[in-house]
Amino acid sequence: MAKSTLPPRPRTVAEAVQRLLEEFDERQKAEVALTFNTALYLLHFSLGSYIRKTFGLWAPDSPLRRDCGRSVGRDDLPPDEASVVIVEALWERLQPYRDRYAKP
Repeated sequence: MAKSTLPPRPRTVAEAVQRLLEEFDERQKAEVALTFNTALYLLHFSLGSYIRKTFGLWAPDSPLRRDCGRSVGRDDLPPDEASVVIVEALWERLQPYRDRYAKP
């Protein structure tokens, strides 16, 4: 049986954000960075779905889900809410680069 070459799933919000930054090209980073905070919900069915599936947020024992919950003062979060925490953390991390991505 061949060994999997997939990296281990992130266990923390910080690891998830770092993984997304490594995977995304500049266009994808710009799309997130330039989205208004109040419009991040529009990424729920695209980026949010990718996060839920790829990072294993549907697993009831997901360490990442528990870390998402802890980041908002709860023990755990449903997968949909956990992916929102990660998207918002990614958005925050990209804000210092917002001017780089903005078109003149």
